[in-house]
Amino acid sequence: MPTPVSAARQCLAPAAVTALDAAVVSARRRAHAQTTSLHLISALLPQQAPPLLRDALARARSAAYSPRVQLKALELCFAVSLDRLPSTSSSPPPGDEPPVSNSLMAAIKRSQANQRRNPDTFHFYHHASFQASPAAASQVRVELSHLVLAILDDPVVSRVFDDAGFRSAEVKHAILRPAPPVPLLGRLPARARPPPLFLCSFAAADDADVPSPAGGAAEENGRRIADILARGRNPMLVGVGAASAAADFAAASPYRILAVGPNSIDQITELGVAAAMASATSGLVISVGDLRELVPDDGELQERGRRVVAEVSRVLETHRAGRVWVMGWSATYETYLTFLSKFPLVDKDWELQLLPITAVRAGGSPGGLMPPVTTAPSFSRPAR
Repeated sequence: MPTPVSAARQCLAPAAVTALDAAVVSARRRAHAQTTSLHLISALLPQQAPPLLRDALARARSAAYSPRVQLKALELCFAVSLDRLPSTSSSPPPGDEPPVSNSLMAAIKRSQANQRRNPDTFHFYHHASFQASPAAASQVRVELSHLVLAILDDPVVSRVFDDAGFRSAEVKHAILRPAPPVPLLGRLPARARPPPLFLCSFAAADDADVPSPAGGAAEENGRRIADILARGRNPMLVGVGAASAAADFAAASPYRILAVGPNSIDQITELGVAAAMASATSGLVISVGDLRELVPDDGELQERGRRVVAEVSRVLETHRAGRVWVMGWSATYETYLTFLSKFPLVDKDWELQLLPITAVRAGGSPGGLMPPVTTAPSFSRPAR
């Protein structure tokens, strides 16, 4: 039986109450008989809503699309799902609020239980149980983050996220691990400031002769690659130092690196065996190398590139739950886009995450970092 909105409000913290009120308004405007989880998540997507869900979506989105485009697609998917809900034939009386559906109330109850067991608040609620009546002690005000996490377990909501290209598990992970605050560059010492990022950093034709980043940058790039692998994603390095960064990571990586490509087609036969053994070892990283080799102009090499992509996709799908990853690189962003245009399903099948690599070693200062020399003309002093 649906729960009155007033009773549901008593279970929620202020931010969650605000989200529920917005969901109730949406359900009433659409003449829906109940306020559902779809209404509540949809109410968190507009710009004026609390930023919790939008920030998580920005970090869980696909690297192939802009945040605005994919968020707009999610809003449209939720609008379509809400339009499919049955509407009441008669308009509700003024002041009447559509009651909370059983599924949404179940999510609130799950949130209460999870929040009570949370290590950060367990001692607080345990102490309150001795200081107040049992009824008051059992009343846990659900925070908005816990409520959203519980709603994301709803299969109906999860299906809508899938339609827009999101995965509920990744969105939950982004909520549980919010992005760290970005320090103001003006407050950092000069040596601690990162090198500037310019679009022309992606314009180099070949990084085969680009020196490896300085020691600190090489370690940072390796940490960033390892962090992507730890999240279950597959890094695709793009930039003038991408090949050098990949080589540095391969040299220091605890994983087995298996290079496959159109020019080493014989290695493809080893993929299945190596992937099957990955669970018993530290793991396997399939290196497809430079993306230019997968999108050549030669017809025979094109067929080899398609074979490599198809076999890697098959291995990743077969061992999705194992310790198998894929990594590649490109000196230019244009090559990366060409690769995606020739293999449009790869971004999702391989679960790619774009990783810009732009810092290179300065020729005159071995320990310093500088942007590529292609940026120098932009700062030349005009002639008088």
